[in-house]
Amino acid sequence: MTGIRKRTVLLFFLATTVVVYGNTFLNDWTYDDVPVIVQNPDAHSLKGFVENSRPGRPLRELTYIPEYHLFGEKPAGYRVQQLAWHGMNGFLLVLVFGLLGVELPYALLGALFFLVHPLQSESVANLSHRKELLTLFFSLVSLYGYVKAAALAGGRRVAFMAVAVAGYVVALLANETVITLPLLVILVECYGMPRERRILLRRPLLLAVSGAIAAAYLLYTFRGFIRPEQLLTIYSKNSFMASRSYLPLFMGSMTAFGFYLWKIVLPVGLAPEYTFRLAESFLQPWALLSGTLLVVLVTVMVRAARRLPLLSLGIGWFFVFWLPVSNLVPVAYLAADRYMYLCLPGVGLALAVLLQRLRSAKVEAGFCAVLLVLAVLTAIQNGYWRTEHTLWRHAVAVNPDSTWVQETVALSYLLTDETDKAVAHAREAIRLNRLNTRAYLTLAKAEERRGNLAEAVKNYEFFAAYGGMEYPSEAADVQASLPALRERLALQKTNLQ
Repeated sequence: MTGIRKRTVLLFFLATTVVVYGNTFLNDWTYDDVPVIVQNPDAHSLKGFVENSRPGRPLRELTYIPEYHLFGEKPAGYRVQQLAWHGMNGFLLVLVFGLLGVELPYALLGALFFLVHPLQSESVANLSHRKELLTLFFSLVSLYGYVKAAALAGGRRVAFMAVAVAGYVVALLANETVITLPLLVILVECYGMPRERRILLRRPLLLAVSGAIAAAYLLYTFRGFIRPEQLLTIYSKNSFMASRSYLPLFMGSMTAFGFYLWKIVLPVGLAPEYTFRLAESFLQPWALLSGTLLVVLVTVMVRAARRLPLLSLGIGWFFVFWLPVSNLVPVAYLAADRYMYLCLPGVGLALAVLLQRLRSAKVEAGFCAVLLVLAVLTAIQNGYWRTEHTLWRHAVAVNPDSTWVQETVALSYLLTDETDKAVAHAREAIRLNRLNTRAYLTLAKAEERRGNLAEAVKNYEFFAAYGGMEYPSEAADVQASLPALRERLALQKTNLQ
């Protein structure tokens, strides 16, 4: 690809990103934006960054510093950089696909699938999820450098290999889930590179040392997740407290895998939070079906290796970045749209390979129509991220079985002084998980506004007794205010008599 053509492709992807995601400029701070950006001194200045008062993902914090100086607490200004990273990721995918042997028109189509898919809305529309965009960008820089290095010799090989290593290190600073990138490099050597160009697979000792270093880093980074408490954390998020065994988590991970495949095909009903019905049983139809689909995809990957090696690479790409978020080792949420940001390029590669193999004008036209539909759905999904209220009120319609969603939407209604709805959703959150202490706090505040002081005191007392571990400052405030509230309740009872 010539320099002029590269610039044209880059501008095309940046323009497409603005068209599809431009309505996010109207959006307010949502989800984790306030604690990650607005209230985080590490993201406001280099001095604060060095002090590191809130340890997190350093690369993401660095990118916020110039924006904070330029735009302060106005989120619209932050979105210029947000959209730029996403557009550049689409452009880099075209370059990487091209290096692997995908012709330009099909590389463009595969990268566009990645760019406009509604599952990307969470990562692009929510500023605190910039970590996903940064991780993919530097992962692609690393992969591009590695593939170029394999095709060169002498000083140029050393230079591109340095780019590959540096890209990987920086990607890790953005998000540690990219730890599996070396597995993708191995798959690239297996399925996307002639034998004579291979580096790791032709040097077993180098491969073994690299694997040992990656394994050691992996164990160190995720050491805190290999604990029974982490397992219970995931179970609690899914309102499941009936078991401490690993089986419910494994079956839930399988169900989530099928859920991802379904949302890739039909990306509607998306939300920032999903829950799954967990059970300590092998007889779970959706989990078994999802596990079967996983086996089928692995089989296709293996069997397609000779005739369509890049199809195998695309499937393998998906698996490589699904593994860290699969919760086969308990990490966080069983499913989240943002977890697909690193996985979808693999789907885009697989689709590009299939389109190139078919070379059918009708199929290509149909695919372009699908891309247009996906772009429209993405623009609609961006709108749900307009404010905290629109986000969670949509989320509760999509996922009413989540205690966290019910509790958060209860707070949303409380903030708009719709106390009856706040009470209803807070009670539903408690019904789903009686240990959701924050729901008791929201319920208490709503009941107090409604003048139901007896219910308010009862729920404040529960929060003060059990909410201190998760919310120490708020529990202390409630404890301090309870005597006055009890006096008001006593006076109310006296007046009623």
